[in-house]
Amino acid sequence: MAGQQRRLAEQQRQYADGRMVPWLLERDGRIVGAITLSGIALGVFFSSYLGYWVAADQQGRGLATGAVQRVCRIARDTIGLHRIEATILPENTGSARVLGKCGFEAIGLAPCYLHINGRWRDHRIFQRVLHDEPPVV
Repeated sequence: MAGQQRRLAEQQRQYADGRMVPWLLERDGRIVGAITLSGIALGVFFSSYLGYWVAADQQGRGLATGAVQRVCRIARDTIGLHRIEATILPENTGSARVLGKCGFEAIGLAPCYLHINGRWRDHRIFQRVLHDEPPVV
């Protein structure tokens, strides 16, 4: 419980600083997932990282695809981002399909990228370039 409280407090700080934007995914009054733009960088980069999860019993229903598409529109039209990056475990074929449907392209492999379940895990890197317009300062 204390760990979750610390995590939420840190997310609130990052949101207040403009470094992240979180959303909850709800269906029938139940939280069934979340999606986050984090590491928002402006300046010459205008980029962010995308992360999301969907409850196991809600997968395969288009929820993640719809959420990623909507967040990409918000990132482009409201926040003004140029690019979004997402990373997934190589065996996560469901997320690879979601990202592909949403216009992301695979750009490489990051060895030993994140420490998950007690070991460093490789991740596939995807990106979506949202537009080619010059940055709005």
